[in-house]
Amino acid sequence: MTTAITCAAQCSPPCYSMGSKSTVAVVSYDPTWPVHFQQISEKLENYLSASSVNFSSIEHVGSTAVPGLAAKPNIDIIIVVPNARNAEKAKEVLMHEPPPEDYYKCIGDGGIMGRISMKFQNRALIPDRSVYIVNEEDPKGKIIMRCHRDLRDTLKMPQHKVLRDAYGKLKFELAASSLDLVEYGKKKDSMIRMILKVAGWSDTEIDDKEALDYRIPDDEDPY
Repeated sequence: MTTAITCAAQCSPPCYSMGSKSTVAVVSYDPTWPVHFQQISEKLENYLSASSVNFSSIEHVGSTAVPGLAAKPNIDIIIVVPNARNAEKAKEVLMHEPPPEDYYKCIGDGGIMGRISMKFQNRALIPDRSVYIVNEEDPKGKIIMRCHRDLRDTLKMPQHKVLRDAYGKLKFELAASSLDLVEYGKKKDSMIRMILKVAGWSDTEIDDKEALDYRIPDDEDPY
């Protein structure tokens, strides 16, 4: 059964639990999430521009980008760059350009091919933030970009409110039954497949997207 618990006054509304062993937190939609994204993206843009990194967009993706959708309290962001050189440069900038309280750590691709995964150095901050650098020349990166954008844009459409609400309900249920974030993420695959098919993806295209994910449940590394 899903029950509300208080998270040291850091989550508002409270997180939901998740079974005695679960480490997954899902909360109801927080209207401050777009504000957090705006503040974070402005800093990212300043760091990248100061170091002459060529990028085409900084985008709010993931469930916190969809009004009304329950989500883990984590602001997911993609930085889209034109090539591998700028991807590497962006990675180095986020590790070394910000002040000590604002830098990011690189964890490779975080178990999903086609991206560089950057985690904010203070993982206790609520909401957390994850930045993914995606190279437009990389075919795998193009799949990552398309997936993020199509999931976000489809779920934001008023005509898909029933689908959005069903996805939010599923998130709470999976948070209660999943032992870690990787298991939680993989259990969402069938729902994500349904959403992507609504967005016009073929089963083969979705299979190609899922093949990029080589994360293993119970792995201690973040993604």
